[in-house]
Amino acid sequence: MWPARFTLSFFFFTCLALSYMDRWNLSVAAPLMMKEFGWNETAMGLLQSLFFWGFTLSHLPGGWLADRYGGRRVLGIGTLGWSLATAATPLASGLGTLGAARVALGLGEGMNMPSISSLVARWFPVEERTRATVVNIAGIHVGTLVAMPLSAWIAAQWGWRVVFWAYAAVGFVWLGLWSAWAPAEPPAGNAGAVDVVPWGTLLRERPVWALLFTTFVTNWTAWFTYSWLPTYFIQAHGFSLKGSGAVSAIPNLAMILSGLCAGWLADRLIGGGMAVTRVRRTLLAVGFAGAMGCLLVIPRVGGGYAAVACMSGALACFAFGSSTVLVNSLDLSPRHAGVLVGIQGTAGNIAGMISPVLGGAIVARTGRWDLNFYLIAALLAAGILVWLRWSSGEPLSLAPARSSAAPWPAPRVRPAR
Repeated sequence: MWPARFTLSFFFFTCLALSYMDRWNLSVAAPLMMKEFGWNETAMGLLQSLFFWGFTLSHLPGGWLADRYGGRRVLGIGTLGWSLATAATPLASGLGTLGAARVALGLGEGMNMPSISSLVARWFPVEERTRATVVNIAGIHVGTLVAMPLSAWIAAQWGWRVVFWAYAAVGFVWLGLWSAWAPAEPPAGNAGAVDVVPWGTLLRERPVWALLFTTFVTNWTAWFTYSWLPTYFIQAHGFSLKGSGAVSAIPNLAMILSGLCAGWLADRLIGGGMAVTRVRRTLLAVGFAGAMGCLLVIPRVGGGYAAVACMSGALACFAFGSSTVLVNSLDLSPRHAGVLVGIQGTAGNIAGMISPVLGGAIVARTGRWDLNFYLIAALLAAGILVWLRWSSGEPLSLAPARSSAAPWPAPRVRPAR
């Protein structure tokens, strides 16, 4: 029979794809909105960053609620929130109202990943969690891959407002299917709800701080790239609006394929007996080093398509390395996966608040995109050093949490002879 966890994986994949389609609509619409409202790159970068204020505020509460009351319910509530915010965005008339809509979008989407990670920890066995996580992450890249060309085409045909209304409608359809078909209860023995979270113990552990710092680095890289990639191709290489949407999809396709390969390789190595810590460290170091090399080459290539090729290589390597970062929270504390992903997301979202606005300000002040690539390469180097020094793939020794149900996962009891 078709396992229920595979149905959940399909819902996770599509939920993240749709949410990122909603999130990056603004990136595609940015050139049109800047022209309509008279904004420069600094103002648009500020608008991009406002999303992360809401995203950060709901991330940790969303993780705690998912661990306590169940990720199924929390994910549904969050999806309703970000779909409504998407539908309301075209009704805004200025920077203030658009900013409020972006904050509301972030509040809803901030519940996505903590809820999904909490559900993955409860539904998937250890040897499938890396693949399950990278499939979820692939939904992020597929959403971006679809959104870039499709949103550009819709905006060019009917205006940027229609893009938001169309994607909001799809979000409401997903919510209806989730409410009707999503499995309700995890496997027997995995259903314990967490009442007490060992905050002090979690925040004293060096592997947790290594995870938080590296998440900051990965989010800085991802959010700058997603926020500014179409505009970069238009301004630096002369692509049209439709052309920028098409070529922006290529690096995201590279990220999808690279992330899936990394997930398969990680689970294969772990299944073959390699220590989890070694697997996590090796994949990140190799991926980030490759991304650094490609980023340093981009400013020196000639021609738009050569830049697209280098950017695709950089993001493919980045996806290969960063795929191990999110699943590491499940390594360290599967029982508190929602909370730990919430803490992790909060650290990453600080980067999301800074990266788009600072990146836009650098370009507005200097007229140079390459300075952002050098900055990202330096952050990736720092991420490698911290990860190799302090990260771990082994479960933390946490004090047992009081639970409203039987301990999770249930201990195996040897039958009496």
